[in-house]
Amino acid sequence: MKAVVYPAKTSVKVIRDYRSAYPDPLTLREGERAQISHCDLQWRGWIWVTLESGQAGWAPQQLFTPVSAHEGICQQPYCAHELTVQTGEQLVVRQHLNGWYLAEKADGDLGWVPQEHVALM
Repeated sequence: MKAVVYPAKTSVKVIRDYRSAYPDPLTLREGERAQISHCDLQWRGWIWVTLESGQAGWAPQQLFTPVSAHEGICQQPYCAHELTVQTGEQLVVRQHLNGWYLAEKADGDLGWVPQEHVALM
């Protein structure tokens, strides 16, 4: 599944509260190797990766070039920061990938939110 990048002013409104489940989000650098253990059954296209440092989390499978059955190399920087949002908030969408939006809050906080929690304005 290919990422969809939105024009700078595509706005969405939060229609259902969402609380981030990961207070210490996974951060990857371009060229970093990661162990890949399994795919998310609810969110197609997301894989559980573990770095040499021991940090682990979900990342889009599209970011990785496989080097073996359970290892990949990240092709671009990535941060798994999820937004905690409340109904009625307005966000600016930067990207849509695998059922999630990379969006920015009014205070500049940039992170991921499930698309089912927002509606296009």
